[in-house]
Amino acid sequence: MNTKPTSETGELHMSYEFRAPKELVFNAFSNADALGEWWGPVESKNSVIKLDFKPGGIFHFKMDFNGQISYGRFLFSKIQPYDLLEFTNAFADANAKVVKAPFDIQLPLEIFYRLVFTEHNGKTTITLTGRPVNASPEEQEAFNSIDADMQQGFGATFKQLSLYLDQMA
Repeated sequence: MNTKPTSETGELHMSYEFRAPKELVFNAFSNADALGEWWGPVESKNSVIKLDFKPGGIFHFKMDFNGQISYGRFLFSKIQPYDLLEFTNAFADANAKVVKAPFDIQLPLEIFYRLVFTEHNGKTTITLTGRPVNASPEEQEAFNSIDADMQQGFGATFKQLSLYLDQMA
């Protein structure tokens, strides 16, 4: 995994390599059963409520941290099969309405993510960029301050994806 500090750019930057062709990696984002197997924090039980994988569509999911329930959602903005995925991510309620993060930190309500999929010699790299949407200076600072946590969280989620892909091979 390669990373750049968020504090230098105001954006999260990281890349992760998978031992699978990019069609297989990309398709793991487009299928509810697949997402149910690997998406989300490793310390929670995660489930897909709804997946409408198209520009303007939604991925709504539930996370159960030992009985503490929270929800999240993606709103897809751009999908170029096997090459690019763009979406806005937010914490949500049971009806997919955006809510504040359940933390004692003033995080932005929404974060835009861009995932670029590239393949070389049968291995796929996802290059991820994330940035707050309409963030106040305090929200941007809070986003910058959790860089290590976000790197660790995405790293663990992508490791789950890697294990899922290994089972598909």
